[in-house]
Amino acid sequence: MKVNTTFLGSSSLVKAVAGCSVALTSYAGNREFEEWHAHEQPSISFLLSGTHQEELFGKTHQRIPGDIKYIPAGEMHRCENYAHNAKKINLDLAPSALKNMNVTEQQITALLAAAPASRFTLLKLYHELNDTASHATASAQLLLYELFNTIGLQQAIADRNPPLWVDRLRELLHDDWQAKFDLDELAGIAGVHPVTLSRYFPKYFSVTLGHYMRQLKVQKSLELIRNSSISLTTIAYTCGFADQAHFTRTFRDMTGYLPGAFRKI
Repeated sequence: MKVNTTFLGSSSLVKAVAGCSVALTSYAGNREFEEWHAHEQPSISFLLSGTHQEELFGKTHQRIPGDIKYIPAGEMHRCENYAHNAKKINLDLAPSALKNMNVTEQQITALLAAAPASRFTLLKLYHELNDTASHATASAQLLLYELFNTIGLQQAIADRNPPLWVDRLRELLHDDWQAKFDLDELAGIAGVHPVTLSRYFPKYFSVTLGHYMRQLKVQKSLELIRNSSISLTTIAYTCGFADQAHFTRTFRDMTGYLPGAFRKI
């Protein structure tokens, strides 16, 4: 099986940062298969809107908005059945840049699987690269380092063999992100003392519980903004924000975009 460069998407607004490149790729509802292909450089891909199927790592995946993945250099894969409104942010990673930042494939994979913040950093990175201000390039470089510094922190934590309650709690929070738990309830479900939970949550999740829950709410809002015609006010309440103003501030702080501007990407 040979490497092929036949792709179904069309990339626009390709920008370079620290030897890497970021692009917005759009798809026109092509129902055909891509040919099997691989990329010369590793990449991270974040599906903003639409759906498609993908054969990767020996499995067939149904990709939905919010999915984020890492594809190593040389890894054969192909996609089909792109929805007409599918769009991705693709970050091609120069091996030299990863080496300079001391980042491994295992670190990237671990972070993308566990941390919602990686999606927001990619959105901020794309936003900065489309800013005409003179500081935008430097800001984008800082965001790239921020992404990989987060990876390093997450991997350092993973290397310490976190206790079972960490995965149990992460699964609960992702499944029941709309629920309003108090500390005692969470501690009971996790099977630890409330003092233990409050002391060690920032260590294993890299942020406070409140910030982590806001990340999950904004993550849910990404899908609703890009893939529905629901009003932003309704989305704010659906995602558990007290009002649209609070939602707008939190969304902008985490992604770099106002919700209305993100809908238009």
